[in-house]
Amino acid sequence: NALMHEIMSPDVVAVTVGTDQETCAQLMSRYSLLALPVVNPDNILIGVITIDDVVEVLEAEATEDIQRLGGAQPLDRPYLDTSIWEVARKRIGWLLLLFVTESLTGSVLRIFEGEIQAVVALSFFIPLLIGTGGNAGSQTTSTIIRALAVGDVRLRDGLQAFWHELRIGLLLAAGMAVVAYGRALLWGTSADLALSVSVSILAIVVWANSLGALLPLLAFTLNIDPTVVSGPAMSTLVDATGLFIYFTIARLIMGLG
Repeated sequence: NALMHEIMSPDVVAVTVGTDQETCAQLMSRYSLLALPVVNPDNILIGVITIDDVVEVLEAEATEDIQRLGGAQPLDRPYLDTSIWEVARKRIGWLLLLFVTESLTGSVLRIFEGEIQAVVALSFFIPLLIGTGGNAGSQTTSTIIRALAVGDVRLRDGLQAFWHELRIGLLLAAGMAVVAYGRALLWGTSADLALSVSVSILAIVVWANSLGALLPLLAFTLNIDPTVVSGPAMSTLVDATGLFIYFTIARLIMGLG
């Protein structure tokens, strides 16, 4: 014989008609809800979102994020139902942008052309260094993007997340630097070149980790999809800056230039 106001819960998690669908999905996941009320500005119930609706939303959002991670615009229809021209149009923009930015790598090589001619062995380690930097940055970027997506990291946690990744980068870089030094010596290079490679990989991995954390957080702050600054874009940026770091360190240690 209890009245409704005696048994109801006044603190109901609800959304409005203007709430983003991904935010609705995150709320249902966070509070383990099977249904989510939709209310108007007067807090009057006008509808409900069920768990089935959320599953579809999460699948669509995940598909878009994965496609953006590869440096392409999301497809509007299933893959096999999309024409090759439409797929090409979705990809060409990023490919052209990355093509232009990748030219920065060539510009860096031209700047340090004299150092490469003086010590040809410097070029042997270019793929190793920029590849390692790109991989480290991509690992960090994907981790931060996922943490932002599921709510593990929020805007107020930005500095803490950056500091966290900076320390991780230092730890990884220290181990990689030792391995790189030994590897360079095994190739029969001089001690100063081996030291240049070791110090460079230390600096590049720390830089890549920091950049990999900073870019998604900055994009999130500016209300830009963090996946836009990931994947190929991240690798391209690390390539150019990594080369600059490498040749600058080699010039200082080996007395080139």
